[in-house]
Amino acid sequence: MFTAGCSSAGNTPAPESTSTATSLAAEVPIGYNPCTDVPAAVMAAERQESTGRADADAPNGVKWRGCGWVMNTGSGYGVRIRTTNLTLSMVRDRNLPDTHEFVIESRQAVSTRRENDDTGCWVNVEMKGGTLEFLIDNPKSNKDTGQIDACQIAKDLAVKVVPSIPASA
Repeated sequence: MFTAGCSSAGNTPAPESTSTATSLAAEVPIGYNPCTDVPAAVMAAERQESTGRADADAPNGVKWRGCGWVMNTGSGYGVRIRTTNLTLSMVRDRNLPDTHEFVIESRQAVSTRRENDDTGCWVNVEMKGGTLEFLIDNPKSNKDTGQIDACQIAKDLAVKVVPSIPASA
């Protein structure tokens, strides 16, 4: 079983440190728009309904562009799927205690979770100029999914979505 790193969906993480070998791109990766390119069939199978745009900008130049979804039963996980100019190196450099690396469809991926937070998880998948980020929010009180590890949800969803990313992105 893969586990992925996470955090609460209400918080947008900023890199705590960046290596000098890694520079932040001015914009998010192009060639994939999570709001329109995430397969509708995948989100329907996950019982997820769009909540609209979930763009964010951090003061240090980090950007996120994409959309959010929430389980249509009202008692399951929510997710934001966004492109970001955070690279995998930047995600790794945060040195979070529950960081795991794996590969999806020949793309490097990293999962992270904030310390003492078992309700949320991030999976970042490598793209040119940044990553595609899956941010799961899954409180234990969720009747439908609260018993499932948020990082497992993030990894499973990423496995279903990543094949829709063009090789050029």
